[in-house]
Amino acid sequence: MKSKIILGIAGIALLAGGVYLGNSMANKSSPVTATSNGAPQTQGLGSAGENAPGAAGKKSSSKREEGSSWAKLTEKYGDGKTKLSKKITQDMAGMLDDAMDLADMGAELGGATSARALASKQALDSLTAKLGLTEEQKARVADIVAERVGKRMDAVKELTTAMRDDPGGMMETILAGDAYSRKEITEEEYKQASEETLAVLKNVSGFALSGRGAGSDITDPLLAEQLRPVLGTDQQKQLDDLMQQAEAAKANSNRPEMPFQNGNLPAMELEKLDQTMASAQKLTTGLKAMMEGFKGLKSANPVPTEH
Repeated sequence: MKSKIILGIAGIALLAGGVYLGNSMANKSSPVTATSNGAPQTQGLGSAGENAPGAAGKKSSSKREEGSSWAKLTEKYGDGKTKLSKKITQDMAGMLDDAMDLADMGAELGGATSARALASKQALDSLTAKLGLTEEQKARVADIVAERVGKRMDAVKELTTAMRDDPGGMMETILAGDAYSRKEITEEEYKQASEETLAVLKNVSGFALSGRGAGSDITDPLLAEQLRPVLGTDQQKQLDDLMQQAEAAKANSNRPEMPFQNGNLPAMELEKLDQTMASAQKLTTGLKAMMEGFKGLKSANPVPTEH
């Protein structure tokens, strides 16, 4: 079980290396809502960040809320477990930061300026091939795609900020998972304690990190809505067909979802989860060292120029 979880965490880091337009928020009845630009809000996980409008007031409010939630969690689960759940939450935020760093490092090794630039190019190339875009259309679509990719990658940063500024929701989910795995609470009680936070995780990760399944770069309804005015009638029909095929492929997929992939946080004992995060940190540290090594080799052996 532990090895599968570590592989799942590794999957997040590796998926981040290929972040591009993918699965969008599909659960409109969840407590997570979209902003006017299509990015999911991290309700229940904290503020949008220090530079957001009114950030100072939000931080003060966040501190008060954290103190209140800490008291409630300590009373219910004990001081030691509450402290460990906060450490694990901080480790998770760090893992996501590492994943995004790996994304940039991998993109640079591939010749791109950043993961954002590589992701935009991949998505544009895919749309061009599938919809037969003209040069004029490509120029307009490139701007649309770049904006959508940016929103996806910013969503991960906002999630990590929220996990640090207001970790109460994640801590409660982790603690409830520990209690459920020890059979101290019922499945219904676990769902009640974790449902909102897991919905946030699922929607943000689905919005930001996607696999490379067939057609996954056009299952984003907001992207499709923005593309439609740029496309001709036949291309719009092609887009509709491709979206239907992609949704059908996703629905019929029988591939098991790995722990931590797409917001799938397993309920497990605190100590085991802490050990898992420690192993994941070693993995991401090793991956970053490997990337740095490749970068050094590339610098030492530049590609020869043609004369």
